[in-house]
Amino acid sequence: MGLNRELRRLLAGMLAAFLIVALAAAYWGVIERDRLLAREDNPRLLEARGAIVRGSIYDRHGEPLAVSEPTETRFNARHYLHEEAYSAIGYASLRYGTAGVEALFDETLNGDDRERTFAELLLGSPQVGSDLQITLDMEVQRTAANALQGLHGAIIVLSVPDGQVLALLSLPTYDPNTLDDDWERLLTDEGNPFFNRALQGLYQPGSALQTPLMIKLLLNGQAVDQEFDAATAPVALHDLTLGCSVRLPVQALTLRDAYAFGCPAPFAQLAEGDSPGFVNEAIDMMRTLEDYSLEPSTADGDGLDVLPPPANDTVLDNVLGQGQLTVNPLSMALLTAAIVNDGNAPQPQILLATHAPDATWARYVPNAPSIPLMTQTNARRLQDLMRNAIANGAALNAGRPSIDMGGHAAVAYAGDDALAWFVGFSTLGGRRGVVTAVVIEQSADASLAADIGGTTLLAAQSALGAENGALTPFPQTGS
Repeated sequence: MGLNRELRRLLAGMLAAFLIVALAAAYWGVIERDRLLAREDNPRLLEARGAIVRGSIYDRHGEPLAVSEPTETRFNARHYLHEEAYSAIGYASLRYGTAGVEALFDETLNGDDRERTFAELLLGSPQVGSDLQITLDMEVQRTAANALQGLHGAIIVLSVPDGQVLALLSLPTYDPNTLDDDWERLLTDEGNPFFNRALQGLYQPGSALQTPLMIKLLLNGQAVDQEFDAATAPVALHDLTLGCSVRLPVQALTLRDAYAFGCPAPFAQLAEGDSPGFVNEAIDMMRTLEDYSLEPSTADGDGLDVLPPPANDTVLDNVLGQGQLTVNPLSMALLTAAIVNDGNAPQPQILLATHAPDATWARYVPNAPSIPLMTQTNARRLQDLMRNAIANGAALNAGRPSIDMGGHAAVAYAGDDALAWFVGFSTLGGRRGVVTAVVIEQSADASLAADIGGTTLLAAQSALGAENGALTPFPQTGS
């Protein structure tokens, strides 16, 4: 009897333990399944991610930029093939996540945007992502990278009227192929290589704001041949002394030529008049372009401002581009694109086509209306003003023989550092053309920015001229 009693107790205890284990398994396997699977320390999740065959990325001519290759383990290795494109393509890391184009199209490249087939699930086949063809032109990208080499800054090049991104460069950058080894060093690098200056950088515009100011002045009927005494005289602002983008003796200039040389005095005089509303109108116009981005915003907001904007702005702060308004190279390029496109800024586009597994290439057709910023008349008058700035002004170094070009070279100040700006365009007939925005940190050499901009525009015009409006061919992926 005593033995049977003990056996029954043992059996009851085993059944209770089994029930507890079963309930726990059911709880974690059914109720908390998704949360358990999503835990970052889940080794099965890491293994599954590492086994994904991530899609390749190609430029507009089918040149591979990023590919995944199998390793001796189940994990696939991501390889980035062109140093000049590192800052645009970004990285995809199991440890550190994604950035750049890799982040923008992460779900598509990973295959998370489509349902896996029953056969794939049954056979346990690895998840395969889609290939991408993007709008970058590696010849233009290489030209931009070589021109800016050794400097801190950014270049963006857009085609008009479609807004396709031909080049997207931020320097200094990093090598995504060695990211795991270099991560800690890169985090403390003074050049802040993870900061994408072309897309995330918010810079003081300084005299680069004169382009939107001229748009609003023309709209309000301002005559560009009005002469201003001492137009080249410096303007004192707080602890700054602001002058023209190139050094000139004190002399009278028309508003047209003051714009060409990036001289602040006439704009300051106009803002002191009875109707300084054009300044606020220009600022509002630039702010309308802030929402048009190519990259997801960062969760922590790190690195979005180069320096904090000054407080308690006056009209003078704002008209000189040294107020709270900050701009990035993409918005400046979009503004310039509107000038070429009869007043309508195209929305930026970086995706050309996708190639899902077991499917053919599918061209991406954007449904993004243009952004009206000015009248056709104003746009064409601005084109002429910018042509004059290259022919006779501070943007002289941007000029290239036998090419219709316009631009504006400018200088801004952020704290103790100077910034050199250039925005410009080159036309290809009709409203077709290319535009660029260049910013160089820690430099007051507007002529250098103009020269880099001219080199980049020449490469972009040659690239689009060679295409001659033909549809871009799909990459040869072998599938």
